[in-house]
Amino acid sequence: MLDELNPAQREVVELRRHCVAVACPGAGKTKTIATKAAVLLAEPNATVGAVTFSKDAAVELRDRILALAGSGAKKRLLAGTFHSLSYKQLGGDGSERPDIATDGDRWVLVGQALEEAELDWKIEDAIGAIEVIKTNFGDVQDGTHEARLYRAYQHALERNAKIDFQDMLRLAVEGLQRGTLKPYPFTYLLVDEFQDTDPLQYQWVALHAQAGSIVTVVGDDDQSIYGFRSALGFRGMESFIRQFDAQPVVLGSNYRCKAEILAAADKVIQNNHDRIPKTLVAQKGPGGIVQFNRYDDEYAEAVAAIEALAPALREGKSAAILARTNRILDPVEAVCRSHGVKYYRASGKSILSRPEAALMCNLLEIIQKVKANGLDALLGFAGVGAHELRLLHSKLGPALEQRQKKELVGFGVSEETADRYRDLMKRLAEWRSLCDRQFFSLILDGVREWMMQHAAADQARRAITTTYDVLSRLNGPFSERLEFLRRQNNELVPDALVLTTMHSSKGREWSATWLIRCEETVIPDDGSTEAEERRLFYVALTRAKDVLGVSTAKKNPTSRFVIEAGLA
Repeated sequence: MLDELNPAQREVVELRRHCVAVACPGAGKTKTIATKAAVLLAEPNATVGAVTFSKDAAVELRDRILALAGSGAKKRLLAGTFHSLSYKQLGGDGSERPDIATDGDRWVLVGQALEEAELDWKIEDAIGAIEVIKTNFGDVQDGTHEARLYRAYQHALERNAKIDFQDMLRLAVEGLQRGTLKPYPFTYLLVDEFQDTDPLQYQWVALHAQAGSIVTVVGDDDQSIYGFRSALGFRGMESFIRQFDAQPVVLGSNYRCKAEILAAADKVIQNNHDRIPKTLVAQKGPGGIVQFNRYDDEYAEAVAAIEALAPALREGKSAAILARTNRILDPVEAVCRSHGVKYYRASGKSILSRPEAALMCNLLEIIQKVKANGLDALLGFAGVGAHELRLLHSKLGPALEQRQKKELVGFGVSEETADRYRDLMKRLAEWRSLCDRQFFSLILDGVREWMMQHAAADQARRAITTTYDVLSRLNGPFSERLEFLRRQNNELVPDALVLTTMHSSKGREWSATWLIRCEETVIPDDGSTEAEERRLFYVALTRAKDVLGVSTAKKNPTSRFVIEAGLA
């Protein structure tokens, strides 16, 4: 096993003291962890703990370790997430473990807590505030809105005899600190993605180190991109080195990226100051393709990216388009749909799955007379209530038709509803006339304009715009366009183009990647620090093995990170 490791990897495996392995992108960190665990399990009576951040990662790491160590080591290996291992500890004294609140439970209980605390906050914002407090051991300043919210929420959990996801780790750490819970009797403890640990997770690891476990943590401060989740990043890794006199070992050999790609990424990350110094070496050598372009708009950019990545997909290689946010991927999905390109939206939901997209398609089918019914949903979208819809049907029957305003008001509906009803019926007649003459573009423009009038939410407006963008790029009657639109090509198949965010790309790699909308105000985003945004861009750059494309639309100036990389 050791013969397959480079000198730095081998040093990590052979160390029998606290160690911080600083692993650059593509450094083979999982291989290093698995090999070290297998070597440790070869020691008589040694027990090994392996901690990851996700269940899937824990299962994968456990399988890789046992493949090297053999099934006989199974009883001396415990692999899991921070939360799963903490939850097991809560029942370590023989008591029954508390019930975990579901997402639905939490949503209701947070709503109750907001009402009790007399706070007019969105539930999503309240959940975020509570999570920050729990990550910091439940510390909150007395007299603040956050303190009122947190205490009301905790009381609600207690009334229902539940704990939430964050409580698993918080209660385990508190129990370990008080001595009411016992640490795991690991001889050795291995922790993956250590740069992503928050204060609670760091303390859980530290308490096991203080209890006698020899700890090896693996991570990369340059890939710390979860500051919004209170990840400690560089500070956590430096703190662990100081607190436990841990040996730092830099795994600087990159086995993923061609030299040109790694060089561009290294130029960017060198501009961050609080980082562990490291020298990156591209083991694959030169031969990578790196290019940068600016396009007139996001649709021209999407077309260019898709066309540039098509050769890789045709050759059976993997390819992905990365964006700062999920929303930026909407135009790319629209182009994939209209061009018949297989794709897989790996992060977030497709905007075309929104109900407004389906409603727009239904309206076009009614215009073309493919469907006879469906006006109720459209009138409801325009603000007509269920009671008034029942009144209209009681007077007009199932087939709604145009009537004078005075007559409609006589049915008992409001004047506003009468106006909205007459407006839709008038437009429907005009659109059907245009459809008979095959003026499909005019109809699409009119339908979009009418739907945008009644769409209040930003996501609803995005769904309407994206659906319009796809359909306007197709030809033929609406029935044919909708059949094309509804084809299921958003599936994870080997030859699908992956559409994902820069955050979700972490831990993944593709033969060819394209980073879109690399502009000021997009990346760096104003909602994060420049250093964290630079780390995010660094992560995105280092996903590519052989081909890297970076581009912008001409809406904003080119991102400073593109300039730092020497691409513009």
